[in-house]
Amino acid sequence: MISLFRLFFPKVKTIKSALNSVKNDDSIQLLNKKYNESIHFEKDVTLIGDSAGRTIIEGILIIPKNVRVVFKRITISPTSQMYVEGDAIFEQCTIEGNIDILLTINGGYIIGRNCTFKGAKEVAVALINNSSGLFEHCTFQHNGKMHLLVKNSKAFIENSDCSNASQGFWITGNSFMQSKNCFLQYHKEHQILIENSTYIDHKSTIQRGEGYGIFADHQSDVTLNSTNLLFHKFSQLFIQNSYLNGKHCTIQNGNECGVALQNAESIMTHCEISHHNRSNIHVSKKSKLHLERCEIHSGHEYGLLISKESIVNCKESNIENHSSIQVVVTEKSLCSMKECIIVNGHHVGFIVDKKSECMLAHCKVNQNGNSAINVDRGMLKLFQSEVCENNGNGVLATTHSKVEVDGCKFTHNHMPHIASKTKVKIQLTDSTFENGKSIFVLHRCEIHAIHCRFHDSMNVQIEINEHSTAKFEHCQIYNGKSYGVKVIKNSNFFFYHSQIFQHDLAQIVVNDSSVILKESEIYQGKRNALFIQNHSEVYIQ
Repeated sequence: MISLFRLFFPKVKTIKSALNSVKNDDSIQLLNKKYNESIHFEKDVTLIGDSAGRTIIEGILIIPKNVRVVFKRITISPTSQMYVEGDAIFEQCTIEGNIDILLTINGGYIIGRNCTFKGAKEVAVALINNSSGLFEHCTFQHNGKMHLLVKNSKAFIENSDCSNASQGFWITGNSFMQSKNCFLQYHKEHQILIENSTYIDHKSTIQRGEGYGIFADHQSDVTLNSTNLLFHKFSQLFIQNSYLNGKHCTIQNGNECGVALQNAESIMTHCEISHHNRSNIHVSKKSKLHLERCEIHSGHEYGLLISKESIVNCKESNIENHSSIQVVVTEKSLCSMKECIIVNGHHVGFIVDKKSECMLAHCKVNQNGNSAINVDRGMLKLFQSEVCENNGNGVLATTHSKVEVDGCKFTHNHMPHIASKTKVKIQLTDSTFENGKSIFVLHRCEIHAIHCRFHDSMNVQIEINEHSTAKFEHCQIYNGKSYGVKVIKNSNFFFYHSQIFQHDLAQIVVNDSSVILKESEIYQGKRNALFIQNHSEVYIQ
């Protein structure tokens, strides 16, 4: 509705005089000039600047409850914070000023479309006490402490750019914020800080911050969908005492961790996390993480670090090409992986230690620069998995560890497929060990193999050493280029319902140890079937 005032008095000298003359919901066309006025609005009104956008209002503006004011094509330079308890709508406006807070929305409602908010000493827009804000196609830049403070309120921001402040958004006090297709960069501290609040993002890019990308704490809830986090000096995504749900996210090129969880819970699916100077993912302090169909690769340190009683479950994910250990499970933590691939690491594939447990099912641990899996004072379970072409052992277990292998294939590892030292217990079932030294156990270890095959080794296929005990049932050991089995230094070897054949050297060597052969076959060897030395005992039935 066009007011009579606008028709008959188009050249407004003061806004106050115009407000006194218009009716509720009228529009006022302002001139191409600066209005130095402080205004307390008392009726619904629309203020329209000139078409060139050179109308300026400078002063103190207050919009009380139940009043709605629309600003179009106006530059507002508040001399003190603009205070809104009612509704304020800004279209194609610029709000700037060298004051602490440009706009305070206290229990009110604000809409900003195609606007610029800049120059605040502290905060561009503060939404407090059950306020609501909607920002579309806006620009926030060069504000002191932060662009948006959302406290006990709701905010929605879309297709907007935010840059050059200490922080981008601070969401606190049981607030809710949703962003979409936004661009945040060049903030000195956290780009987004969330405390006891909910934050949802879709397709935003958050990059090149001097601190954290997103920092969530105090029982916050974070949902990211197709979010990009890039080039932060601290962890790109730090979740503490909170919950994270990430889908189709890209987290890359950080100076520290990609994702850090502390006493947190997270589900991440279809995400790519790569190229970080520290761990791509660090899960600690009793955190829980579920990864599904993720790509974790090309980190300068660990791919996945799980510590301090944390739990991680991975499904159909790839972990590859890390300069240090690809997966570390430590300090009473648990890790399970199903249908995952852990390949091309420059160092060890897995380390499981300090009373931690790891289970791999239908996985591949291949082509790592050192051992595939190291276990020290931990537990490892391998089911239907493949451990191949690693430059060290397939599994290296030490010091009171436990290893269970069921339905697995070990081949072409450069050191023994399974090596153990010092009171390790190993259970092998329905597995194949080929093209490499198969088993080496040392110093009071125990191994029990059932329905397994060991063949085509260039070295000794199985070596039992230093007070260790091995029991093989329904197994085949064959076609080795050296000895089939060596039992030495007070060790014990039990061989039941099994076969040893086609070795270039003696098929079984016993030195200062004992062997029991029961209902088994030893045949087609090129030299001795049994080579018995130094106070040994052999019982054949």
